[in-house]
Amino acid sequence: MLDYASILTVVLPVYLTMAAGFTMRKRRLLTDEVDAGVMRLCVSLLTPCLILERVVGNESVMEPLPVLVAAGLGFALVAFGIALSYFAAPLIGLRTHEGRRSFAVSSGLQNYGFVAIPIVTALFPDKGTLGVLFTFTLGVELACWTAGVGLLTGLGKAPWKLALNPPVLTILFSLLLNFTGLHVHMPEVAHRTFSMIGACAVPLAVIIIGASIADIWGQERMSWSVAVLSPVLRLAVIPLAFLGAAWLLPLTTELKRILVVQGAMPSAVFSIMIARHYGGHAPTAVQCVLSTTLVSMATTPLVIAWALKTLGL
Repeated sequence: MLDYASILTVVLPVYLTMAAGFTMRKRRLLTDEVDAGVMRLCVSLLTPCLILERVVGNESVMEPLPVLVAAGLGFALVAFGIALSYFAAPLIGLRTHEGRRSFAVSSGLQNYGFVAIPIVTALFPDKGTLGVLFTFTLGVELACWTAGVGLLTGLGKAPWKLALNPPVLTILFSLLLNFTGLHVHMPEVAHRTFSMIGACAVPLAVIIIGASIADIWGQERMSWSVAVLSPVLRLAVIPLAFLGAAWLLPLTTELKRILVVQGAMPSAVFSIMIARHYGGHAPTAVQCVLSTTLVSMATTPLVIAWALKTLGL
């Protein structure tokens, strides 16, 4: 059974890597000119290779029904988190056009990718669990570009086609290979190549996330009401929905593990870019990301340890 100390040793390196990126940016050893290129590399090549290596031939994602369940939960839980945060925002005086919608998106959308991946990989090194994580993110991506961006722009104007990005297309392609049985024709040399290239994706992305946090650190005067309510929702209330689904629904062990880790994640740094590009209130998104990230350093290992013990995982 994994206890708090062992989980802390898994979670802490992720935050230390993030801190390395933060420090490199502050010392100007990592300039912002490289960010876009590195992230394009991660999204267009490194992450697709990681997905191909972990999904193709993965016994946990060979049947359509479990994949649909995982993706459906990814969508439903993120949409629930956004809706709950939207209706809770007036409690601290946030109104539409004054940060309410950006607060909802930022508090409701967890850091489902590059922060969750290394934690899942370290806690559950079997290939199956990470493969299920990628199917879960199909639903999260759809929720992000429909419920999330749609809340900012209006559902009719939501750029849902952006959900068909390289990682998502790679997941769909990998699943197609599995469902049709063509996965058996992928040579071992391809798996080894994808593994080598994909291994670079997470550390590079986490370093850039840390650098991005350094860019926004101190730019806006902190709203303490946002800094309190956002972590309460993102790290305490919303996780109950994730853990409730894991407790009540007849899900696979791998998917239950994913729900535990995803529920413990802080707000996605990507929500700041969403707010900036789609008419949201970027300062509110910044405050949500900073406050939940800082608080999650303490709460993430606690939530994961407690949930794994409670659920017998």
